[in-house]
Amino acid sequence: MKIMFIINDLGVNEPFGPMMLSAIVKQKGHQTTLGVLQQENVEAKIDSWKPDMIAYSMMSVDMADMKKFNDNLRMRKKVFTLLGGPHATLDRSCIDDPNIDAICVGEGDKAILEVVNNLEKGKSLEGIPNIMVSSDSKLELMDFIEDLDALPFMDRDLVYQYPEMAKFGIKGIWASRGCPYPCPYCFNNRFNALYKGKGKIVRRRSVDSIIRETKELVKNYRVAFVRMQDDVFVHKVDDWLKEFAKRWAEEIKIPFYCLLRSETISDEMAYYLKKAGCFSICMSIEAGDDMLRNRMLRRRISKEKLEEAFKIFKKHKINVYANTMLALPFSTLDQDIASVDFAIKVQPDMPNFSIFMPYPGTDLGDYCKQAGIYYADKEDINYGMRNASPLDCFPEKEKNAQYNLCQLAIVAVKFPALRNLIINHLIYWKSNKLFFFTHYFFAITTYGRKIFYFKHTLREYVELIVRTLKHYFYDFLSKSSQDVVGKKGIAGQTIRIQNKNRYDRIIELEKCMEAMAKNTLVNNG
Repeated sequence: MKIMFIINDLGVNEPFGPMMLSAIVKQKGHQTTLGVLQQENVEAKIDSWKPDMIAYSMMSVDMADMKKFNDNLRMRKKVFTLLGGPHATLDRSCIDDPNIDAICVGEGDKAILEVVNNLEKGKSLEGIPNIMVSSDSKLELMDFIEDLDALPFMDRDLVYQYPEMAKFGIKGIWASRGCPYPCPYCFNNRFNALYKGKGKIVRRRSVDSIIRETKELVKNYRVAFVRMQDDVFVHKVDDWLKEFAKRWAEEIKIPFYCLLRSETISDEMAYYLKKAGCFSICMSIEAGDDMLRNRMLRRRISKEKLEEAFKIFKKHKINVYANTMLALPFSTLDQDIASVDFAIKVQPDMPNFSIFMPYPGTDLGDYCKQAGIYYADKEDINYGMRNASPLDCFPEKEKNAQYNLCQLAIVAVKFPALRNLIINHLIYWKSNKLFFFTHYFFAITTYGRKIFYFKHTLREYVELIVRTLKHYFYDFLSKSSQDVVGKKGIAGQTIRIQNKNRYDRIIELEKCMEAMAKNTLVNNG
């Protein structure tokens, strides 16, 4: 059987989902290829290659582009379509789309073979665990795959058939699956609730398996820098980390980047990461305001602990990429400014600020709908994090200031002397291209030196920047400045919040999300 996986775009991160599924079906003799909507004429590729099945892998940010493509495709061609990825898992109403034949909910490693086998035999897919063919389908989930070493190495050829990806010096590796943390803005919280009772959330490959795959990767392709693509690379100092540090340093000797949780950081952990060859890490701040960070976002970490984590990495000379969200539901501009001020204090090597987006199926996303502060049609909303807030709890002038702060905060962190000029004056100006390109310039000059560093030519450096930041650039060019800032919801009335103080609003939000989480468990049970 011929299977074409379709993704929206290729960036720094390889699409591990399709790469793993491709490896699994290839083991059984099936053929696969990849289509990339933003880089090639995928319809022409379908016409020439003639796949038996189209398998879309998408996140919420990809939904609009993929739906438009699939609708156009099905107008002229009847081909079986399967939709998977985080968006299909959290928003299972996707199956109501008449142009989607089935969706895969959760992990698809085992389900993909059953789907392919049934299609070859002309049998229905009804009853296959993790697969829905209609809104009436009873969803049953397979247990988590416990032994990750039993999975094949990913099909690198699926992606590296594109010369620019094969030659690109940064390659991805995965060491584990699962994230145990209950962040209400993230896919993993609801994913874990969905899989309750189905096995351990966090599973890890053996160090030997990781080393063998990396050696094979280095043998066949150019690898100057490795991006560990786990949700959280390590949670504590244990024998696994010590073995990894020793073997990676001795047998691989390639610098790498990974994601960590600030509350787990210790001097000993940083020591072993540095020993292994860790060059940079991602460690989120999320909010500088204690109420937002701990009550709304469930981070449960003090400013003092956060500051300590940044100091530890500075001591060990490991660069830090730090995410912070602005415009959280019912937050104030003063709270956003507090987040910028905290970043100025801890001085991450690469500060990143984004506007909160209410992704469908997440606790915060659902809360925003229930609270009546988010009305946008899910097919029209652009989920890019460089757009103005879509929430109706903010007046238009505040959305404008939030958006400008998102663009200029990196400058304030890098040059604290400009903080007052930016905070007291510039963020209140009308949003403009100068602010956008100022942000873009500082991001360009930081990414390639501080986060994804390797010896490269000027051309490779430019390619790195384009791959890393092009989505922000596309978001900006795809709409006018008037569209970017100040677009109102298509229905409903703005909630009146003047008589409620910040504490009451956040406590109310917290209780609402707790109730929704319990309801999710009941519905999934």
